Amino acid sequence: MTPQGAGAPQFAVQFSRPRAVSARPDSRTNTFRWTGPGTIHILERGLLVMTRRRSPLGFRTADERFIPASEICEVFRDGDSVRVDLRAARNTAFFQFWTGNPAIAGTIVRLLPTTRTIEYEVAPTEPVATPRPPLTLHRRRARRRLVQVALAVGLLTVAALLVTDIVMRQTPRIVPESVKVDVPEAKPVVVTPVPRATPADISSALAEVRQFDDRMDGLRAQYRTASLALQSGKLSRDEFIDGINKWLIPQWQALDSELAATRPTPGSLTALVHGRLINTAIFWDRGLQSYAEGLKNNNFNAVIAAFDWMSNGNESRREAWRIVERAEFESTATSTTARKP
Repeated sequence: MTPQGAGAPQFAVQFSRPRAVSARPDSRTNTFRWTGPGTIHILERGLLVMTRRRSPLGFRTADERFIPASEICEVFRDGDSVRVDLRAARNTAFFQFWTGNPAIAGTIVRLLPTTRTIEYEVAPTEPVATPRPPLTLHRRRARRRLVQVALAVGLLTVAALLVTDIVMRQTPRIVPESVKVDVPEAKPVVVTPVPRATPADISSALAEVRQFDDRMDGLRAQYRTASLALQSGKLSRDEFIDGINKWLIPQWQALDSELAATRPTPGSLTALVHGRLINTAIFWDRGLQSYAEGLKNNNFNAVIAAFDWMSNGNESRREAWRIVERAEFESTATSTTARKP
C-alpha cells in the first residue's frame, strides 16, 4: 500500500518534541521510537505513517507503518500538537506529532477516521515562577498564628464529629417513608429505522447502491489524483481550480440530477438508500465549490469547510451501505426465527 496508490492527503509533521514546548525533553512522544520529521497519509481505512525510527543503540532507520482505523481509540489536539491513542495491549500504545500550525493540526484531526476527539485551540501555558520575597519578622509571626488557628479549628472539627457520632448511636433511628421520584427516561440513540424488506427489496436496494457507488468512487479517485498533483507541484493552483469547476463539479451535479430524476416507492428500502446517495452528491458538490472558492480567494476557512462537506458526503455514502446491511441482517434473523419449531 503506497500513498500514491491510495491517493491520500499527506501532511509533513514532526515526531520530536519542539524545543519551544515547555516540557521535559526526555519525555516520550510515542511508543514506536519515531523521531524527527515524517509524513502522515490519511486513508479511508486508516493512517499511513512514514518517518524514521531510533534503535536502542541510537541508529536511525526508515520506518513505515499502517495503522487501521479500528485500532485508533482516541485523538487529542492541543494547539499544533496531536496525540493518537491506540487500542493495543494494556492501552499503552500511542504517538504524538507537531505540525507547527494549529489550523493544520485541526484539519488532520477532522480527516482522521475516528469520532472520539478532544481539541484545545490554544496550548495551555505553564505559569512562570516568580521569586518570593524574604519573610519579614511580622510575616513570620502572622504565618505562625495562622497555623495555630488552623490547627485549633481542625481539632474542634474532629471533636464535633466524635460527639455527633456518639449521639447518633444513642438516638433511635427513624426510617423515612419512601418517596417516589420521577426520573426522566434516557433518550435512545437515534438509528435510521429500516423498513421490513423482502429479499427482492434488498436486492433492488443493493443494486441501487452498487450502480451509483462505482461512479462516486471514480469521481472521488479523480479528486484525490488532482489533489496529489497539486501538492507535488505537478498541477498549479489555477489549473486545479479550473479542473474542479469545469470537470469535477459538473459530474457531481449530473449525478445529482440523475438521482433526482429517479423516484423509488416512498417508504421502501430503495427509497431510503436513494436519499442517502442524493445527500452524498449534494455534499460533494457543495464541498468542491467551497474548495475552489477558498483557493481562489485565499480563504482558509472556506477550504477547511470544504473538507467538512466532503466528509459529510462520505458519511452519507457509508450510511447507505449500513442501511442495506441492517436490512439483510434483520431479514436473516426473521427467517431463522420462523424456521424454529
